[in-house]
Amino acid sequence: MRNFDPLTALQALLERCRVRVDGRTDGSGFFVAPGFVLSCAHVAGGTAGAPARVGYEGGVYAATVLAAAPDAASAAGQPLYPFPDLALLELDAPPPGHPCVWLDPEAPPSGTRVTATGFTRDLGPRTAVLEAGGRTGPPGRAMLELVVGEVNPGLSGGPVLSHRSGGVAAVVKATRQEDSAMGGYGVPVSALRLLDPAAYRRVLAAHDRFHAADERWRTLADALPSADAPWAEQRPAAAGERLAARVAERVADRAFLALLAELPPDSAADLRAAFLRAAPPGTFEPDLPLLDRRDVYLELAARITLAGDHLTPELAYCADLVRTLPAHGPLTRALRDRVLIRAGETGRGEAARRRIDSTPTTTTTTAPPRPSVIGRVRHSLRDRTRYHVMVWQFRSPDEIVPAGAESAELTLPQALCLLGELLPPQIETVEALEALDGAPGRTALVELILPHEALDEDYADWRLWPELEWWTLGRKHRLVVRPLERHQEPRLHHPWLKRWAQLADRPLDRALVCVCGRGRQQRPQALDAAFNTAPELAALALAGAPRGGTLAQAFRVAVASGIPVMLWERGTDPRPLAPDACATGCTAPGRGDCPDGRFLRAARKALTGTHRDAVPDRICDLRNEAELYEDSPDTPTGTPADAPDATPGTPTDTPNATPGTPDAPLGSRVVLLWDDPARQLPRTRLAPAAPAPTPAPVPTAAPAPHPIPAPASATEGLPR
Repeated sequence: MRNFDPLTALQALLERCRVRVDGRTDGSGFFVAPGFVLSCAHVAGGTAGAPARVGYEGGVYAATVLAAAPDAASAAGQPLYPFPDLALLELDAPPPGHPCVWLDPEAPPSGTRVTATGFTRDLGPRTAVLEAGGRTGPPGRAMLELVVGEVNPGLSGGPVLSHRSGGVAAVVKATRQEDSAMGGYGVPVSALRLLDPAAYRRVLAAHDRFHAADERWRTLADALPSADAPWAEQRPAAAGERLAARVAERVADRAFLALLAELPPDSAADLRAAFLRAAPPGTFEPDLPLLDRRDVYLELAARITLAGDHLTPELAYCADLVRTLPAHGPLTRALRDRVLIRAGETGRGEAARRRIDSTPTTTTTTAPPRPSVIGRVRHSLRDRTRYHVMVWQFRSPDEIVPAGAESAELTLPQALCLLGELLPPQIETVEALEALDGAPGRTALVELILPHEALDEDYADWRLWPELEWWTLGRKHRLVVRPLERHQEPRLHHPWLKRWAQLADRPLDRALVCVCGRGRQQRPQALDAAFNTAPELAALALAGAPRGGTLAQAFRVAVASGIPVMLWERGTDPRPLAPDACATGCTAPGRGDCPDGRFLRAARKALTGTHRDAVPDRICDLRNEAELYEDSPDTPTGTPADAPDATPGTPTDTPNATPGTPDAPLGSRVVLLWDDPARQLPRTRLAPAAPAPTPAPVPTAAPAPHPIPAPASATEGLPR
């Protein structure tokens, strides 16, 4: 037809997809997959399993609410049903052959023309053309403003078609003012990811399969003219090329989504890891949860593409998937072919082939830095009794990805409680990334950068996985602490680098020396002189926890002098020396062993032959060995062979030992300070010094700070 208009035809097809919904109230809805309708929760009802009725082309069909956003408006006193206000309905016996809309999770930019349709209460069926305005709400939970038109009561639950993409980008939620041209609000269809994940995956997989087989919608959407009409009129040839490229993108997207819909579901951690691995460096995680591979693909497709022959992020993701699937399966072959075809169309065929055919290497001449989760607690700029928390994924020195913004000001117990909440999902992501890179089963390294007053908490005993109450952070993962003060003072970095290098070729047991802060040669000035004249000193076994007094002063001197590795027993003080043990006090570090240095000897024995980079792994093993020791019914008794100076009735360095029994294995309460200078965080400014909102209540079992310099007893960790 000479006067054929694809937009008019697409609007007519949109009207064929709309339905009436009679649930909690009367409103509208539309088919998104065969037998599945999307509407508003305030229309259909906010309870899964609730009955509803759907009217379509003269027939009435029984339906059930499959998933919906619950109604909390009455309890909160809100004028509108709370976000996302969406509901999915499943028809018991749907009408055969009905069409379905194509869902577009990318919200249209301001000024984009849109079409909304549904069933008004007074006028019956209505289709209105409006414009996309601004956004109302925080990222990931913002409503789309619909302006320059009237949104009538009854249109709630109806589809909002973007003239730019040719897909349904939102669901009509509310009018801004009845009988006026002030428009209304729409909920982006991306907010479906806030509903029940199982229902979401089921419906979206059916949606993608439908459009892979049914060409009605895609034929019209692909024929829409370019959104840049004035530019297109000036350069019609370039406009034709732009339209062809856009159509090719849509065709590729539909083909990939149809293939991804056939794959088995993936875990949240694996989805997050796959997204981060394929995303350009520095990409933040999405505002909405990733529920299936479709979400990963579309989120990546909306990201910027690196220049040169780099694959687009979504193609990089699909190439990575090919490597993880069974080598000769039909889906693997189909996905591989599709990646190579699409990459070849964009001039990146060789890059795609390299990514698909590459295999993760487990041995290299220079081992890459180990990925980890780094959590930092630091003082507020305006009040040192308040703290900010931030967490990163460290993938390499050039790729350090923040897991979110820095927190507002918190007390130390609140900061540590928040840190415990943030760690588990990031740990799962880092471990999933390690598996993708050829190290499956390797548990994550967890690094906590902490101020002095928070170093001696029981982080190793934190139980952060309620469903696995026997898991502790220190026995399941490679846990180390690091001193905040050194990271905030660039003047201290040069000696830090030099001493770290001193440990490169020496087993740690041969490098360990004792520091207790007692005696003339261990006062701060003498310790500083000892460290200045002995650059080979790089690993210390502290005689107790550096919580206060002379040992805390000695610890600060060691940090400022660049000592990168220290060990101590949490919650302990240096043992009092016998009157005849040492007439002049302890010697300078490295010039003699402590006459009562049981912890030093135990540490040297436990770390025999352990390389610097393997110390976190060894300490994790020692913590598990200590747990087995505590549970052993036949713990040996008698004076330990390596402690000839022990006398009956003298308390030992370990909390579980009793007079006349050997020391418990090192690891029960050991703290490892392990500070690799190659693993530094980018410089970030403090959070604004404006008054912080009142934080959520802190569990009663959260850690409490240790005041400095007065010593304090160890506190309990996060809830156990």
